[in-house]
Amino acid sequence: MSEHSPHTLSAVEDGQPAIGSLPGETLFALQGTDASTFLQGQTTADFSRVEVPCAIHGAFCDVKGRVIADFLALVVADDRIILRLAADLADLLEAHLAKYLMFSKATLLRLDQAPLGLIGSGAMELLGASHTPAAGQLIELSQGWLLGLETHIYLFIPDGENTGVMTGDVKHDDAFQESWHAAACLRGEARISLATTGKYLPQDLNYDLSGWVSFDKGCYTGQEIIARLHWRGTPKRRLYRGFTELPCPMPGAALRQADTDRAIGSIVNAAVLSDRAILLLETTADAAGNKLVIQEADREVLVEEQAITFSEMAHHQPE
Repeated sequence: MSEHSPHTLSAVEDGQPAIGSLPGETLFALQGTDASTFLQGQTTADFSRVEVPCAIHGAFCDVKGRVIADFLALVVADDRIILRLAADLADLLEAHLAKYLMFSKATLLRLDQAPLGLIGSGAMELLGASHTPAAGQLIELSQGWLLGLETHIYLFIPDGENTGVMTGDVKHDDAFQESWHAAACLRGEARISLATTGKYLPQDLNYDLSGWVSFDKGCYTGQEIIARLHWRGTPKRRLYRGFTELPCPMPGAALRQADTDRAIGSIVNAAVLSDRAILLLETTADAAGNKLVIQEADREVLVEEQAITFSEMAHHQPE
């Protein structure tokens, strides 16, 4: 969470610890001797420097440098990498990568298992884990992998046949989904969906400030435009947190200045936080601390004064 934010996560930690399904996420496994090499040439992340096992964020981009999909990668072996991304982008990304995979000694498989989210100080007990991972720490369990996202917020990635989480403990209700998405917005984790794919440069989402983009790794799809902006230009827009009234606006909704019709940004993510909506939005620096208007809803959005950066996860060894 941004050090400038006055907000706490109490709104998503109240009540009993919970483990819940994440139907908006999907998992792929990239397998083969070229798994890391393939991602090195297709993503913003540097896979040449990671240790096994580790977790790393990044993005797939098109030739214009626009983000197709963000991802979380678990490098669990030299020849096996598990990718988590938005479920509604699975078909699109699979088709995009197919034309490159035909020249690689790697295969991309969509997994049947889905990731699970854990919220609360006692959530580890629901999973049967004896150790609580710190933020950014990846630990191996008999059922898969557990990643600490922040205090009392964890992501479980099943791996293998032994995924023995008791289904009776897993929540499938809207309340859990709202808490999970609100926590992501609070910590500034901008996620791409089908509604926003191809709309943003990594810098618009602060991926460069969060460590999701390597600027010394060499060539990858979209690298020339992304690197040119980094070394020779200044991003016109950055990621900010904002708040508005319920109901939640849709991702991709345009934002304008309150006194003009000029577009000045858009909503990237939105979630319910108590009695209002919390937003991640990309906009210009002069909009910070001011009110914008959602174009279609004609509703005000209060933008926080500081751009928000997702805390980069270190590449931890499992314990």
